[in-house]
Amino acid sequence: MTKIKLLSAAGFALLLMTGCTTNQPSFDPTDTAVEVVDGKSYNIPKGAHPSPYVDAKVIKFYQKVGLTECKEGDITWEEEKAKEEINVAIGKGDRSIHKKLAKEGRIGCVSPIK
Repeated sequence: MTKIKLLSAAGFALLLMTGCTTNQPSFDPTDTAVEVVDGKSYNIPKGAHPSPYVDAKVIKFYQKVGLTECKEGDITWEEEKAKEEINVAIGKGDRSIHKKLAKEGRIGCVSPIK
């Protein structure tokens, strides 16, 4: 009887853990919220943060890695986990991380809301 209770408890814990990990929402760049940056409003994906610094060089770089819709006057954003991945990859000398994240839709550009 004790073995049955122990197996039942272990099975329940495993079921609970599986349910919690599979129900986590994934990042969706189309689900946006309005954020104000330097006095301008932008629709930035939920779970992403605006980049602290953007200039013409950054926009050109983003265009080069595949984000052709980026244009001067836009700001860039990164998914929270993508920021961590960028820091680790750059620390290891991996410069292809931005292409990978752009392809996955985890970094991008947005224009001000008019």
